[in-house]
Amino acid sequence: MLLHLIPRLYAFRSIEGECSLIDFECPTLGIFLRNGHELVARRPYPNKNYLVGCRKVGQKAINGLLIESPTRINQLTTITRWAVGAERVVTHKVQYVILDSEMDAITESMVLWHTMSPSLGGFGNRWPSAAQNWTPASAQPRMELVPRYRDGSIQDSLDEAGRITERSEIFHLHTVERERVLFRSETDLYSRNPTAEMAFTVSA
Repeated sequence: MLLHLIPRLYAFRSIEGECSLIDFECPTLGIFLRNGHELVARRPYPNKNYLVGCRKVGQKAINGLLIESPTRINQLTTITRWAVGAERVVTHKVQYVILDSEMDAITESMVLWHTMSPSLGGFGNRWPSAAQNWTPASAQPRMELVPRYRDGSIQDSLDEAGRITERSEIFHLHTVERERVLFRSETDLYSRNPTAEMAFTVSA
C-alpha cells in the first residue's frame, strides 16, 4: 500500500521565528526519520509560511513523502517534532483512519481527492461525506504554534502563554488510486508531489 503523508508546520516567520523539523515517526510501520539525514523541511507552496517535510534528495521542495507498505493498513499514527527557534519543541500527532479498502493508496493532500479532468488523470471523487464542506486550508493536518479555527477532530495542549505545545488530530480519508498519487504533470496540483523513486519502503 502506498502512503502519501505530509508532515507540515504553519508559522509566520516574521512573528514566530525560525522553525525546523526534528524528526518524523510512524510507530504503526516502525519507521523513524530524522531531519538532515533521511528528511529535510522545505517550502513547496506559494504561501511560504508552510514548512513541509520531504525526503532529503535534490534541491526541489517536495510536498510530503511516500511510504510503501507491504501490507494493507486501515489505521496509522504519525508523530512529528518541530523546533521553534532555540527555545522549545512542539509535537504533532496525527491518527489516520482509512475508511475503505477499495484501492491501494492514500494521500493526505485533500486537493487530490477531487474529481479530475481527463488531462489530470480522469480520477473520480474521493471526498469523505463528513468533509464535503471543508477545505484543505481548514481541515488538512498541520502543526501550528498558536490556536486558529480548524475543521475536524483536533485537540491542542497549550503552555502558560497560550502557545501550542502538542496537537493531536484524527483525520479520516478514503483510499485512492496509486496512479493518482504518482500522476505526473507540470501543473501546480502535481508538480511538487514525490515520485515513486522517493518512497521509503518498510518491511512486513
